[in-house]
Amino acid sequence: MKHWSAITLPTLGVTVALATAFTPGLAVAADLLPPELIELTDGNSTYQADLLRFSEDQSWLVDGFETIFTDLYFLNLGNSAAPRELRLEDLRSLSFSQPATNRFSASFSTFGANLNFSINSVLLGSIPGSYRAARQETVTLTNTGTDWLDVSLFKYIDYDLQFDGVLDNDTALFSNNTFTQTDSSGARATLTVDQVPTAVQISPYGQLLAQLYNSPATGLQPNPGPFIDGDATAAFQFDRGLAPGESVVFNFVMTVQRQATSKAVPEPGTAFAISVVAAGLALLRRRS
Repeated sequence: MKHWSAITLPTLGVTVALATAFTPGLAVAADLLPPELIELTDGNSTYQADLLRFSEDQSWLVDGFETIFTDLYFLNLGNSAAPRELRLEDLRSLSFSQPATNRFSASFSTFGANLNFSINSVLLGSIPGSYRAARQETVTLTNTGTDWLDVSLFKYIDYDLQFDGVLDNDTALFSNNTFTQTDSSGARATLTVDQVPTAVQISPYGQLLAQLYNSPATGLQPNPGPFIDGDATAAFQFDRGLAPGESVVFNFVMTVQRQATSKAVPEPGTAFAISVVAAGLALLRRRS
């Protein structure tokens, strides 16, 4: 697993949160922050995240294997003088609820900017041993004011496909509204959005996250890949102009899976030779 200290982010000032106890099914009163570590479970999958800020405690386990490092949202309200992108921890928390063990919803508002941000997240695990799972998130931005509001939404994601236990050897590409990341083991992760982004940037770990966290606020540099043989991260930018009372809805679907690699069928003449040594080889095999 990567660590925050492994990169240079001099102006972040991030405090890593500690997990707190939370009982699923109980709603948190308005103006209270969500729990510092949200946990969703379903089937073979467990998802843990700090919704508000970067946290090294974030994880997405699928059949016990880690598949993600960071998943965050940022906002820019179209003010070129803004010191940096807004994070959810900069907003006022309006509500939080976890009606089931595999879902949560939360809403926030900006201070004085008349923008509401709401999120509904659902974890969709699968049967144990399938090595696949999905998450669906719906994000809604609403202009609650009486004037037009220009806003940019940023979705940042950093998959770590550790099905094979090896990092920094992934390939990533954005095409047809889908970000796809694969590694040499056959592991595969995707993020699909139902709208065309204004810009997509795929960059090595550290560079893109520092760009979003540090001053000044800025747009992404279009770079949809392919990104080859590295520790890939991705961010998606959506620029929207909202009329008074108008909302825009974004639907994100994230999937992870370990794909079985095909094996060649041996020639008939070699089948016997293979069977002779099979028993001996079995004694040396170890679980990968």
